[in-house]
Amino acid sequence: MVKASPIVAQDVERVVQLVGNSLTRLLGKRVFITGGTGFLGTWLIETLAWFNTQCDRSCQIDVLTRHPENFARKAPHLAERTDIHLLAGDVQRFDYPDRAYDFIIHAAAPAEPGASQSEPFEVADTIVEGTRRVLGLAARKTPEGFLFVSSGAVYGRQPPDLSHMPEDYPGGPILNSSRAVYGEAKRYAEMLCVLYRKRFNVPLRIARPFALIGPYQDLESGFAVTDFIRDGLRGLPLRIRGDGTTIRSYYYAADCAAALFKILLDAPLGRVYNVGSDEPVTILTLAEKVAAVLGSQSSLIVEQPPQPGRPPARYVPAICLGKTEIGLDVWTSLDEALQRTIDWYHSLT
Repeated sequence: MVKASPIVAQDVERVVQLVGNSLTRLLGKRVFITGGTGFLGTWLIETLAWFNTQCDRSCQIDVLTRHPENFARKAPHLAERTDIHLLAGDVQRFDYPDRAYDFIIHAAAPAEPGASQSEPFEVADTIVEGTRRVLGLAARKTPEGFLFVSSGAVYGRQPPDLSHMPEDYPGGPILNSSRAVYGEAKRYAEMLCVLYRKRFNVPLRIARPFALIGPYQDLESGFAVTDFIRDGLRGLPLRIRGDGTTIRSYYYAADCAAALFKILLDAPLGRVYNVGSDEPVTILTLAEKVAAVLGSQSSLIVEQPPQPGRPPARYVPAICLGKTEIGLDVWTSLDEALQRTIDWYHSLT
């Protein structure tokens, strides 16, 4: 039997420890997951598979995916398990399975930055109509818990004088650009979730992930950190598209998986939590950190000069609500996250 890589196995064991006894609520239950074959979804399934291996009453996992064969190639150790069932279908129009579900996690969305430019209608439809379809399933099946994986993009542009965005920041994407389609669609999908909770008593919790890094992330996804890792592994210069002053934060995928399970299983109904790191880092510093971990001689190319007097763009969440209410945290430092991620990519070669 093919097994998960040692790095992923270690991380998943830690996820289970962080979530703790709440995971026992899944014993003998059935979970429906959309987006389960994507980056975050794979981490959720890895966690459930590890948990099942340790328990005598397996949680049955139904995973909706458009391309089961792709998942089988990416994670054969998961695809071959008898407790994981890959259901072929599109999130916008899949047939409702004829079985009960105890928990539903809706994580399907085209998150790549380029998709909003190249296929904005598809991005909008996948998020909005897909969410409506999954909420319809929840209304029929009356599960114990429903988690919608939204996005920090719902806040739109972060004001330069706001160091960290809290969950109650009203914000909103700027609507005169197709770049806003992802955030605006997620924002409307959240409203659909609220409406279904009120009318059909869907047991809703919402997570808003920010920038992430970790094993299973597609190096062609178009994010700055994946571009840096990809190019560094190839011995190419690390190219910074702007002036390097943009500020982000990066959350390790295993930490995110733990946070999502804690929200699903521990959060009060109706709660919304930011999921991410509150430790800011400039894009230039990020590139330097990636180069240091790679130990390469890759040069750094900053394409634009800094503009004096212009405050840097920011995208950093406030996470104090999740820390206080359900124990969310940054459990893995950025340096360790980059080291483990790059070690994982090295292990594939």
